[in-house]
Amino acid sequence: MIKLQACAEVHPGRIAGIVAGGLAALLMAVPAGAAEPAAAVASHTLTGNASFNTDYVWRGLTQTFGTPAAQFGVDFRHVSGAYAGFWASNVSEKWVPGANLETDYYVGYKTDLAPGWALDLNLLYVYYPGGNYSKALDGKTFNSSQPHTLEPSIGLSYEGLTLKYGRTLTKFYGWNVNNSAPGVFSVEDVRAGVTGSTRGSQYVELSGAYDLMASVNLSFQLGRQTVANSTGLSWSYLRVGVTKALADNWSVGLSVWDTSQPAALKNYAALTGNGDTESVGRTRAVLSIARAF
Repeated sequence: MIKLQACAEVHPGRIAGIVAGGLAALLMAVPAGAAEPAAAVASHTLTGNASFNTDYVWRGLTQTFGTPAAQFGVDFRHVSGAYAGFWASNVSEKWVPGANLETDYYVGYKTDLAPGWALDLNLLYVYYPGGNYSKALDGKTFNSSQPHTLEPSIGLSYEGLTLKYGRTLTKFYGWNVNNSAPGVFSVEDVRAGVTGSTRGSQYVELSGAYDLMASVNLSFQLGRQTVANSTGLSWSYLRVGVTKALADNWSVGLSVWDTSQPAALKNYAALTGNGDTESVGRTRAVLSIARAF
C-alpha cells in the first residue's frame, strides 16, 4: 500500500518527463541508420546478351566459314555460386554438316578460395540441331556421326587471369576414323587425320581481362587444343580484343585471332560439297556490336 500510494502521488508532468528522457536515451543507444530496414541481398541474377559479329571464331577456328554471325545468350547465377545458362549462334553447314545452328547449355559452380582466388567448375553441352556427318557431301560418303559434344572444364582465377582445362567426354565434335581419317580430312596434308577415338580431346587456355579506362576493356586468350588420337590436327590459338562500352548497355568490340594453323586446316573443303574452301584457322579480325540486358 505504501508503494501504491507513492506512485499515486507522482505528478503527471514528472511521468511525461521520465518517459521522454527514457526514449531519448534509447534512441541515443541505437546505432545510426539502424532504424532503416536492411537492404535485401538478391539471391540470384538473370542476365542476357545479344550480338552481331562479322565472324564466329571458336578457339581460333571460324564456325561460319568466314561469314557473319548473330548470337544470343542468357545466364542465371545464384548467390551460392551455382550457375546455368544458354547460348546460341548460327554456324555453317560447310563446317558442321547438316547444321546451321549451335546451341550451348551449361551448368557450373564458382567459389572464392582465398582473397583474389576463385575456382570454377563447368559442364558444357554443345548441341547442333540436325547436325550429322551422314548429311555431308552427297549424303552417302560418311556414316552417321553427330557433332554434339559434352565437355567439362575446371578454371582457376587470380585477379584478372584465368587458367582453364577442359576434356571431352564424347567424340570431338563428331570427328572419327570414318569422316576425318588421314587421306579423308584434307587434300593439303593427306597424312593428317583421326587415327582412333577422339573422346578425351583436351584444351588448356589462359585468359585475362583488364580495364584500360572507365569504358574500355582489353582481353586476351592463349590456348592449345589437342585432338585425341590424331595426326596433324591439333593447334594453338591467340586472341587479343578491345571492347568499348556505350550508353544503354551497348558495346562495340574488335578482336584479332591467330593460330598455328595446321596444313590440314588450310583450304579446308566445304562439307556441303559445293567446292568452296576456307583456311579455317587463318589470322582474322572480328568486329562486333552487342547489348547486355
